[in-house]
Amino acid sequence: MDDEEEAGGALAAIRARSGVILGVVGLLAWLALIWFMFGDVL
Repeated sequence: MDDEEEAGGALAAIRARSGVILGVVGLLAWLALIWFMFGDVL
């Protein structure tokens, strides 16, 4: 039972981190898109 709990905790931590990483990558990609579209205006 302990192994399953540890695996679940690790899986939850990985999911939480992957969500943060995905959010940061998405934000950077969105900012890059805005920069390339309106960089000459800004």
